[in-house]
Amino acid sequence: ASSEERECAFTENLPVADPHSGSTNKLRGVVRENGTVRCSRGSRCYGLWEKRADGEIHLVNQGCWALQQKCNGDRCLVTATPSEIQNGNFRFCCCNRDLCNANFTEAPPTADTPALKPIRRDDDAVNCLFVCLFVFPGKQKHSLSALDVMEAANSDSVDLDNLKLLELIGRGRYGTVFRSSLNERCVAVKLFTSANRQNYANERSIYCLPLLQQHDNIARFLSADERTTADGRLESLILMEYYPHGCLSHYLSVHTVDWVACCRMTHGVTRGLAFLHTELYRGDQYKPPVAHRDVTSRNVLVRADLSCVLADFGLSMRLTGSRPCRPGDDDTMAISEVGTVRYMAPEVLGGALNLRDCESALKQVDVYALGLLYWESFRRCSHLFPGEAVPEYQLAFQAELGNHPSFEEMQILVAREKYRPRFPEAWKENSLVGLAAHFLSFCLTISNLFITPHHDFWTGCNKVNLLWL
Repeated sequence: ASSEERECAFTENLPVADPHSGSTNKLRGVVRENGTVRCSRGSRCYGLWEKRADGEIHLVNQGCWALQQKCNGDRCLVTATPSEIQNGNFRFCCCNRDLCNANFTEAPPTADTPALKPIRRDDDAVNCLFVCLFVFPGKQKHSLSALDVMEAANSDSVDLDNLKLLELIGRGRYGTVFRSSLNERCVAVKLFTSANRQNYANERSIYCLPLLQQHDNIARFLSADERTTADGRLESLILMEYYPHGCLSHYLSVHTVDWVACCRMTHGVTRGLAFLHTELYRGDQYKPPVAHRDVTSRNVLVRADLSCVLADFGLSMRLTGSRPCRPGDDDTMAISEVGTVRYMAPEVLGGALNLRDCESALKQVDVYALGLLYWESFRRCSHLFPGEAVPEYQLAFQAELGNHPSFEEMQILVAREKYRPRFPEAWKENSLVGLAAHFLSFCLTISNLFITPHHDFWTGCNKVNLLWL
């Protein structure tokens, strides 16, 4: 039964990369000296192994698997490699019986999937590490492919044979976005070249976090895949729900909005970011807090009803609690100087990010960028400019530094001169904007405070937005 605790064979070959690590942990249960693990209720057992270049099969990991779908058999049986994995070097299986993952068995071979010999677990070799899919996966570059396999096993398969790219609708630093068609359904496809595969893998891993897709203000992820183009290039793609209004900056550049619509937009971004930042336990599922690290008006998408969703998690980072950041970690990008220069917080530009408390510091950097999004949105609100024309859309600091500010220019303006976007004169006499302007100012100064409790801040955010709505 799914409510039973499960005992699984346990092997771990990757370094600890989990703030909840230790012999006991809410996600994986109790690790015993005999090389087994007592898993939490509802868990299954899993195994992952690798066929190396010399033809030898090596055990990578065994332990508890939190998802129940496709894991109901008594044997740890590897079937044909799922289409979304496309990696013949690794084999993954999961099962639902005590110690069912002690032996690995491959399904009968087909023309496409040659047989592998069953691998027996060495009961004396407990010299490895549990890879928790749900908490900070992949702290080593060499483990990326293994984690890809595990994440693919956690994903629903989508047949992409009928995917058609129709129209280029966006181009960024790490990929291009196409309006596409899949089985007559309009979808968005984000394509990454092989040079940007790390960003693809990171974005996919964030979208695959438990509970993330349950929130209404996180962009809807459909699938991910990798394939080889006709000329032999590796191409990675992420399949998303299509948002016909595009990104927030594009929408605001061609439309003004009334007060209710403006509040709906900003409220959605606030809720999405608050959820991203929040650590959640729900039953056997766990979502770590995540810093976005590239909050911009291009990375917010607009629905038909003008509510907004947060997107583009290629630079995002799972957070590790109130402990120092470790910029030397192998597969994490640099802690500071990451993101779009225009939206970088003063402490990032000035090299003064508080690495003693990584979680709070990176959350506050996101909140600063959120304040700039509020400023861009409010300036296009017709109710805030009664009796006069609404100003043309501007990106933050566009008037001061133009369309392509350099890091050095932003550093001088924001970090040294402490310049912040100016409020229009019309706002000074408009009582409607008073509370909003106060909140916006708070966003733009919070990143330098390092003392405001994050929970209290977001409670304030929600109260402000409820007053608006």
